[in-house]
Amino acid sequence: MNPAIRHDRVYFWESSDRSFIVNTCLSEWPEEAAEVLYRADLACRSTFIYTHRWDMERCETEVAFPDGINWSYRHNEDIEWMVMLNRARYMSELGQAYWLTGEERYAEAYISLMKDWIRQNPLTEEEVLASQSRAYNVKDTWRKLDSGIRIVNWLKGYYCVRQSSLWQSEEETLFREAVRRHGMYLNIAYTPHDRQSNWGFLETNGLFQLALMFPDIEESETWLKQAVQRLAEMCPVQVFEDGMHNEQCTMYHHEVLHCLFEPVWLAELNDVPLPPELRNSLDRMYSASLALVQPDGRQPMLGDSDGTDIRDVLTRGAVLFARGDLKRMGYDKLDYEGIWYYGEKGYKRYEQLHIQEPKAASVELAQSGYYVMRTDWKPDARYLVFDAGHMDVIRAHGHDDLLHISLFAYGREFLTDPGRYTYMENDFRRYFKESLQHNTVAVDGETISKYVDSWNWNHVANPMDRFWRTETESYDYVQASHDGYLRLNDPVLVRRQILFIKPDYWIVVDTCKSNGEHEYTLPFHFAEGLNVEVEADGTLLASSSRQEPALRIIPVKPAEALVDASWVARDYNHKVTSLKAMFRQKGSGLSKFVTVLYPCRTRDCDQPDISRIEVLDSYGDTVSEELVTALTIQNGAERVHALFSHQGPRGYQFAGRHITGEVLLVRENNTPSEEHEDTYIVKV
Repeated sequence: MNPAIRHDRVYFWESSDRSFIVNTCLSEWPEEAAEVLYRADLACRSTFIYTHRWDMERCETEVAFPDGINWSYRHNEDIEWMVMLNRARYMSELGQAYWLTGEERYAEAYISLMKDWIRQNPLTEEEVLASQSRAYNVKDTWRKLDSGIRIVNWLKGYYCVRQSSLWQSEEETLFREAVRRHGMYLNIAYTPHDRQSNWGFLETNGLFQLALMFPDIEESETWLKQAVQRLAEMCPVQVFEDGMHNEQCTMYHHEVLHCLFEPVWLAELNDVPLPPELRNSLDRMYSASLALVQPDGRQPMLGDSDGTDIRDVLTRGAVLFARGDLKRMGYDKLDYEGIWYYGEKGYKRYEQLHIQEPKAASVELAQSGYYVMRTDWKPDARYLVFDAGHMDVIRAHGHDDLLHISLFAYGREFLTDPGRYTYMENDFRRYFKESLQHNTVAVDGETISKYVDSWNWNHVANPMDRFWRTETESYDYVQASHDGYLRLNDPVLVRRQILFIKPDYWIVVDTCKSNGEHEYTLPFHFAEGLNVEVEADGTLLASSSRQEPALRIIPVKPAEALVDASWVARDYNHKVTSLKAMFRQKGSGLSKFVTVLYPCRTRDCDQPDISRIEVLDSYGDTVSEELVTALTIQNGAERVHALFSHQGPRGYQFAGRHITGEVLLVRENNTPSEEHEDTYIVKV
């Protein structure tokens, strides 16, 4: 390292032994290290690809600039490609590649790209000051959130390549001036709107890190105080009490979590006190991530989200907070990036941390409106997530998906959210955002909310009538309605009720109340790779092969069933074909779909015997099916009787019992060794 360089603060991997980081990453995470080296090799040739799991807008196409980089280039006319170029994750990876190999060409490429970017993208103090009067950005390559991300990536690479003999006083001076320009801009460009947007965190993480790490820059003390104040103000505005980010989107929840994690951990490394709200909010965000994580370790694709593996997030949270419950769904060993953040001490801390079962498998996230029904924390768990939350506080990344469900069972995803695919203003953007492509009832072919364009909606629907109850070993119950179709000339009130008969299956009751006649559609969008058949009794059977897990969707009340093609996008810029099935019916007054979602370990498993049963009121008079839904399900040795009242709580006689309530459940076990009966008033 150039002896003229002085640093008073410790960056993430400065506090650890370089040899430990390098040896452990290469020996325990060889595939991840190889990916980093591959992308770094491309960057050495001015060629770029965005395939890191947390690249917000992935692109698997390698784009080369043999005649010099155009930093404003938009591949396929997509501005997101340009902003990814200017976010510069490759600068961090060039630094990692330099440490991993010791090859000077990576430091040389870092220096060359830094100089080229600075030369082509000057930012004058006049432009910085002008950004105060602009609610958005000073110019495309200097978008605010991208500038926050970029300077963090530059810093990460810098703390590796500055050890190279190629890094001299000229490079240090140039880098420090770039840091100062970013600080000036990020300090001024922040707006009140950023306080409730993920942009605020992505910008402020950059401001915090550069201000903390370069205290000798004249304005740094002011910038650091400003950054801490902004983080403290944003936490209560953006992070719900249940830990979910206010944009109702798993992808941006984890981006914000990351941009809170880095300041909290960096401050701890440097003994810099922070307001308690920062650490508390981060802890709650990890709890929300744990609640939502699928059995395969991925996030459900709620809102503008990809199907990203979040075990690295949970692993790093486990180290920071010494939480064995996070380790339960994290990796067996500290993840690749975690090794860089925590070094040998963190590696050993994770290794010694005892795994703990989370307090509850099924979780209500009450403020955000997400409900997770789960049997356990094993890879073959039965898992359903129900979306009864607001679209999005700022209408940016939420989808029109009220009452949507996704379902995972026996190691296989069956019902899925289609993802996001693109941010470009085209038909696909609309396709992936509208309610018609989600697993929720549609009325007359209309969407729940009215799409205007990629970032705007009219008649945004609101959730209503939310209720949750769980009995740990026996059942989970959730219900919600929305006002989306109350805008119709003949209004329709849609309500969804879900009763999880643990651990085997779900009963789903969808009701639509109106005066006139309407056409109702109940869609099920399946994960890619599944075949979907309509059996003689109308049951939908989804499976990939005879010996693989299967899902039966059994209509208790016969309805027309159709199967059609659909799209699923696990990553930005990449979509694949899949299938969707739809039940259809027409009706007036109260119309309903009653379905049983029955997953099996193999396609050949026995199907439960389902029958509708007669219900009497307290006087012994028959109650019509418009006022109550009641069914008996015989599943092996167990018989279940479930009743859903559509007229509020009443006294009902059914299956030989007389019980009062709105949702009622009786479970009979006829196994000779443990014959017993349990009665539950699920909802009074």
